[in-house]
Amino acid sequence: MAFCHRLFLIGLDKYGKGDWRSISRNVVVTRTPTQVASHAQKYYLRQQSMKKERKRSSIHDITTAVDTKMVPPQNSLQNQGAYQNFNFPM
Repeated sequence: MAFCHRLFLIGLDKYGKGDWRSISRNVVVTRTPTQVASHAQKYYLRQQSMKKERKRSSIHDITTAVDTKMVPPQNSLQNQGAYQNFNFPM
């Protein structure tokens, strides 16, 4: 599904909001115009709700490469499964 969403974003960029038939025929060929319109409706609702509060992630959170933010790598000790010493008495 993520692949279809990325194609949807490409089609949205190329044909604009509302031209679901062109997006369906030329970019996301595995979906009907009605399915593309439904996906767009959910996508735009999700974009609006994300501005209000952060919810769990969804397929509709995927954006184009221009909109992505760099995430710093996690501490290498966490990735290696090392234990933290909290100095709790045993």
